[in-house]
Amino acid sequence: MNVAFFTNNYKPFIGGVPIAIDNLANALRKRNHHVHIFAPDYGEPVEGETDVIRTWSIRNFNDSQFALPIPLALDTYLAFNDVKADMVHVHHPFLLGMSGLNAARAEKVPCVFTYHTQYEKYIHYLPWGGDMIQEMTANIATRFANSCDAVIAPSTDIRTMLQERGVDIPIRVIPTGVDLARFRGGNRTAFKAKLGLKDSDLVMLFVSRLAKEKNIGFLLKAFEFLAEQFPNLHFAIVGSGDEESALKQEAAASHAAGRILFTGVLTGRDLLNAYKGSDFFAFSSHSETQGMVVLEAMAGGCPVVALDAPGVRDVIQNGQNGFLIQNNDLEAFCQAAKELAGNKDLRDRLGQGALQRAKEMSLAQTARHVESLYRYATAHQHPDRVERFIIAREFLKYQFNKISALVTGLIA
Repeated sequence: MNVAFFTNNYKPFIGGVPIAIDNLANALRKRNHHVHIFAPDYGEPVEGETDVIRTWSIRNFNDSQFALPIPLALDTYLAFNDVKADMVHVHHPFLLGMSGLNAARAEKVPCVFTYHTQYEKYIHYLPWGGDMIQEMTANIATRFANSCDAVIAPSTDIRTMLQERGVDIPIRVIPTGVDLARFRGGNRTAFKAKLGLKDSDLVMLFVSRLAKEKNIGFLLKAFEFLAEQFPNLHFAIVGSGDEESALKQEAAASHAAGRILFTGVLTGRDLLNAYKGSDFFAFSSHSETQGMVVLEAMAGGCPVVALDAPGVRDVIQNGQNGFLIQNNDLEAFCQAAKELAGNKDLRDRLGQGALQRAKEMSLAQTARHVESLYRYATAHQHPDRVERFIIAREFLKYQFNKISALVTGLIA
């Protein structure tokens, strides 16, 4: 099968969605499918890149690391015609996602949409924001989903949310999955040595983009408490992003500043060594749909303490492979992390549970489920199902509702 992916985020941009897309593409290729990826042009060459079609983009949009692809570029459609796709798989409801949906409908090709992101929680990246954009964003994603032939939800929570918002086409829960082959081997002492630590030192690990929605300030507060309890505990923050400078300033003001270590981005074996060489993984994001970095930590045998959130709660089994903390409770989070830091037997037991959970949610399983959904979408496609001018219609709807509410208030 020839499959065309359309994504607004991809390498060299580092984040959960690009990694998930790349992993799925490679897993499908191993199953003898041809996957072409339509993605933004970041202006940086990517070594070894094949079957990637870069589209015109506005680089460093709004002074961020994002590149904003131009959805109506003629070269995108010409390249799509050359691919001769049997299946279109869109990974966003905007920009290139709309290009992919329109191209699929024009060529009467089935279209599957993966709802990777709670988009309304990312409007702070836009130069304009507010309640209108937040409401419109959620509604646009719903309209877009209903224009496709099937939707992939990375977690049961996301499926429930989509159904409550009015998505009425088939939704399959298919976890993103982790490539277990990437987590074989590794050096359990290399990471601590790289940080200048002793083997007897403890490391609390965080890996992700350093972004506002990741709620990293919560972890810095937790570490201040933990640092007082465990003089040999260090906090390793792996990644980069728009909040890096602000987080470094916050860390520098902490009484435990010397034990908060920013490593920058780690990839390949260096990242594997970080997972294998850390004592537990800490995560506090509320915006996840798939908890992919949590699953990667588990594949490295690292027990997790995390805030309860969509995506994450599908991965963590409380008390079996980590701890899931309710209601943004800092005190409970610190207590769970304290138990992990102070009890090696507990870390070992939960680490084994983490490995088992990762095996149950492997990338190979994901690829099989996605392939099955492709077959379903091909047999049940609706080539005429597409809404035009979704953004314009949602804008007009929002304004109409506001005016109606104002008039009703004046009458009352």
